[in-house]
Amino acid sequence: MNLAQLRYFQKLADLQHYSKAAKELNIAQPSLSSSISSLEKELGIPLFQKVGRNVRLTKYGREFLTYINDGLERIDAGIDIMHEYAGTSSGGHIDIGCIMTVQALHVPRIIASYKREISPDTSFEIKEEPSTPLLESLRCGAYDAAFLAKGEDDESISYIPAIAQKVVVGTNENSPFADKDFITLQDLEHADLITYKKTIPLGRAIGDLLEKAHATSVSYSYLDESILAGFAATQPKPAIMLDTVYAKIDGLVIKELYDNEVDKRNFYHRVYFAYDGKKRHTRCVERFIEFVKDRYALDQCLPNGVFID
Repeated sequence: MNLAQLRYFQKLADLQHYSKAAKELNIAQPSLSSSISSLEKELGIPLFQKVGRNVRLTKYGREFLTYINDGLERIDAGIDIMHEYAGTSSGGHIDIGCIMTVQALHVPRIIASYKREISPDTSFEIKEEPSTPLLESLRCGAYDAAFLAKGEDDESISYIPAIAQKVVVGTNENSPFADKDFITLQDLEHADLITYKKTIPLGRAIGDLLEKAHATSVSYSYLDESILAGFAATQPKPAIMLDTVYAKIDGLVIKELYDNEVDKRNFYHRVYFAYDGKKRHTRCVERFIEFVKDRYALDQCLPNGVFID
């Protein structure tokens, strides 16, 4: 057993596919298969089981992975520290997960700011997933940190509110809503509406908001505002959605959504910067976490707005 075998095992556990893992590790697939087989033989237990073209960790493999993640994290942290002492640190590498609504604008700006102000040599890899699988990937160590909607509480995950996204009404040019200066919750009570699926945190938050508005004719059918915007622009039903770059399409009219005509407070959905607060991180990851906490943590007081998550 050697360090390379353990890193191969960790990568295969993450991607659950021999070809993909071998490509990322820059080795031949037969070499990866041989290394994993040798590791399983030395341990005396099966670490993976085949599922179609993919593989899945066995119960032994899942337990072994927890030890390997901890061990490799400590080794990498030690290497980082020694490189810093020697003045040879390259800045390190950080794996970030994020939801689609922040990958085009917010996350690139945060990373560009970090590289400009803190560490120009740090490299980043960004992958997009919905919030629920993002959280699972974060728990198993596939990401160092993630930008996601907050779901269920987890004592091991630290959440820092980092981005506020406005909730608006998207409609087409022929809708009665298009002629209004703004929309209030009261306007939604008898309207036929479309919005996000309740299987995602954002959909559940919007659902709670629409229940307060007594809106009963709502189709909770979509995962992102790009498709919501498309349907709202071409069909009669307005969409309750986030105002992001993906909502900017031809034929769609965006209207402010307020709590009432007097206070005119907008509704905002928070995106959180999340990381495993109980796990040891490399020095470069620790620096990035502190940077985001110091520079991008949201002010929780919104004089003219309401958080809905």
